[in-house]
Amino acid sequence: MAKVREVIKPMAMVAASHQHPSVLGKFNIRGSVLPVVDLAKHLPLNMPAPEASTQRVIITEFNGLKTGFLVDGVEQSHRIGWSLVKPSPDVTIDRTGEIAPSAITWLVELGDRIVLMIDFESVADANLNDKRLQVGVVDNPLNIDRPSKRVVIAEDSPFMRNLIAETFRRSGYAKAEVYSDGQQAWEALNAEGATVDAIVSDIELPRMDGLHLTRRIRETPALAKVPVILFSSLVSSDNMKKGEQVGATIQLPKPELQEMVRLVDRVINGETFGTERAAA
Repeated sequence: MAKVREVIKPMAMVAASHQHPSVLGKFNIRGSVLPVVDLAKHLPLNMPAPEASTQRVIITEFNGLKTGFLVDGVEQSHRIGWSLVKPSPDVTIDRTGEIAPSAITWLVELGDRIVLMIDFESVADANLNDKRLQVGVVDNPLNIDRPSKRVVIAEDSPFMRNLIAETFRRSGYAKAEVYSDGQQAWEALNAEGATVDAIVSDIELPRMDGLHLTRRIRETPALAKVPVILFSSLVSSDNMKKGEQVGATIQLPKPELQEMVRLVDRVINGETFGTERAAA
């Protein structure tokens, strides 16, 4: 629920020219103008039309954006332990039959059902075309020997994981390794004979979250001085304090990918930071 701000009944919307077919329009709520994405249109689902009276708009906030998602209904909220969360496939088949990054980030065992958890970042980017995600090769003003540096990255979203890997590798970090949860990253960091130059972690991860991962890194003598960058849509003032407490070097909101590559350059170059969040 960290990304969900509220659930409301659908409101009157204004359509915009050239909007994505899955975007219904925009509406104003308490001074904020939000786009609304119809999840049934976006996902390859063939289901009967729902009762209009049961439909709801889930308002989310992540990556500095507020977005509404129209759903057929909201029955209840569940508090889920990480032991019930399973990884999902990285790819799926889209409406045209082509292989595409999955819009599902986790699978959850809920009683006798398997529930699919939506990857909001991938849905929002596909429909809203966030230009911050359109990143090419990032320049290298510090002349870091990027191909020789090992960077370990933990990110659960298949969409963001592919995007991060592509950005780092196209920018010269040939040894960038991207893992889908904190436990995988932790095991990679502790592989025999392995060294690492920088670690980048999402905060919200299955099996071991980014805060727990950072704490364990700081408690391990061989890793204690390795820079750790928390890279998450959940970087708020409260989460920043938690990150500082476990020893994060610096924190950055997603999806500032160019800034992330440059920050990795800077920490590898030996630059130190205060407790402030990195400037976007």
